[in-house]
Amino acid sequence: MTVVLVDTHIALWALGEPERLTGSEQSLLVDPTVDRCLSPISVWEAAIKREAGRLRAPRGLTAVLAAEFRMLAITAALLEQAAELPKHHLDPFDRVLIAHALHDDLEILTRDGGFATYGVRLAAPTPTAD
Repeated sequence: MTVVLVDTHIALWALGEPERLTGSEQSLLVDPTVDRCLSPISVWEAAIKREAGRLRAPRGLTAVLAAEFRMLAITAALLEQAAELPKHHLDPFDRVLIAHALHDDLEILTRDGGFATYGVRLAAPTPTAD
């Protein structure tokens, strides 16, 4: 079984704006042989951006996302690893996702090309982030 860590924007598009997803992204998200994972940091990121008026996302996001994705665990060691990554990517939420991918050898489904500078494997890579 392939394990894929889904970036926040992809997860939110899958739930509310599936037309924004590419065909390969959609295929990965519905493939029964893919274990779709999400970091709890994505829930926090979405909630912060929602409360700041920068994102439309439902309340109760944890339950909504947990119904579609397997939630990973965040440990103090993982957060420390994220903080110690080279400063190629400055977004702290994305740095935690990168640390998850490196620690657990996961592919990441994202449109953020900056992830590749860390040597993580990208699932269905595309050149730019929204």
